[in-house]
Amino acid sequence: MNIEHHRDLAHEFPELKARIHELKLDSAAFRRLYAAYQELDNEIYRIEQEIETPSDAYTEDLKWRRLRLKDRLYGLLTGHLHTPLDAEEFVVRGKFPAPVAEDAVRRDWETRGFDCSAVSEPTGLVRRNAVYERDALITVLEGRLDLQMHDVDYVLDPGDEMYVPRGVPFTLRNTAAGETRCLLGLD
Repeated sequence: MNIEHHRDLAHEFPELKARIHELKLDSAAFRRLYAAYQELDNEIYRIEQEIETPSDAYTEDLKWRRLRLKDRLYGLLTGHLHTPLDAEEFVVRGKFPAPVAEDAVRRDWETRGFDCSAVSEPTGLVRRNAVYERDALITVLEGRLDLQMHDVDYVLDPGDEMYVPRGVPFTLRNTAAGETRCLLGLD
């Protein structure tokens, strides 16, 4: 039986079709993530075609899982996400050694197509349902940030790098005792 996938990655990101093929050949970890995405997509397709009829809650959970996988795969495809391929998170712990050298971060991000702006977040700051229109990177210089995305909580300490895909809502909190200084990069 040949099922046409309405959310197949090659159709979702036609400009990355060659990169998808390349990573499928070169990376066992990418192939596992890609296979998991296709499996979810197949199940959702069968539900939408009324071949299967599970509960609405189950269907919504499947769609959220597919979205998280799609964001992860997009980050890997574009080179913006450099976490270990077996990890299911969007943060690289200790990417930059503390104390964090702002120039080192700026140089690293420029090679990856990101700009770099310094940001200071006041104590107690809470930004709910924030969204970036472009892919973003965040690295804490001093202090601590809590970021919740896809119902997963991440704590960012100095030197950690967080990837936030474009269009994905997140909540940001400054949980440090004082002001948190960080860098924000947009592609």
